[in-house]
Amino acid sequence: MFTNKKIKTVVASVCVTATLILNTVSAIAAPFSYNGAEDVRAKALGEYLSSTTGVVSMTKFALNAENEVSSLGNEVFYEEITVDETVNFNTVKKLNTALLAGETVTVREGVSGQKKVTYKVKYENGVEISREMISEVITVAPVDKIVEYGTTAEVQEASAEAMKLDYKSVITCEATAYDLSPEENGGYAGQTATGVPLDKGVIAVDPRIIPLGSRVYIEALDGSWSYGYAVAADTGGAIKGYRVDLCYRTKSECRQFGRRPCRVYILN
Repeated sequence: MFTNKKIKTVVASVCVTATLILNTVSAIAAPFSYNGAEDVRAKALGEYLSSTTGVVSMTKFALNAENEVSSLGNEVFYEEITVDETVNFNTVKKLNTALLAGETVTVREGVSGQKKVTYKVKYENGVEISREMISEVITVAPVDKIVEYGTTAEVQEASAEAMKLDYKSVITCEATAYDLSPEENGGYAGQTATGVPLDKGVIAVDPRIIPLGSRVYIEALDGSWSYGYAVAADTGGAIKGYRVDLCYRTKSECRQFGRRPCRVYILN
């Protein structure tokens, strides 16, 4: 009898406990009463938490004064970098009245320069988004390319004297004049780059256009004047491309000559 009574007491205790659990579950599962916005948010949060099986985690960012977190939650940081970059050269065009219309001559090739440029670079999640130039320093200056161009109309027929010449080529050039004085010849009076005595009949040329030692005949494009026969025996710092410098004995002759277009026959 004692055993049966003890068993009945245990069964009754279990029933009471089960009843309490069922009442609690029923209360949680009971229809939600929407008494306001707070109730709606509370119900939504309860449903979300009851359906989530994982753990909600948050990324912790270590930020300094330069860094930030974007509105999308991405990590943003900045960095200053300095890089070497090329400086492009410019092309300078100059009129050469000795050239025909449409003709061009490269007097000097251009050379690119170098510079150091400092940028402020913006990264988002480790990916570069933008960069802003802070400063630049030219370390090697570029050298401009110089191109001469012509506008002169087609040359007229050669003079009667020129028609007698035995020549291998003829070119149009811009002619200037210089004398025998030291100031006109780099401090050396009466001397040429080839050692030939300087006198009328000697001309300075660009050897790339007219080889040194060449015998030439020079006259105006329209035949109005003629320098005559000469030898290409000298050079000059300013004599580049289709230019020739004609030697005269006096300064007054040089001033009178000035600068003129001419035709140069390179003789055989």
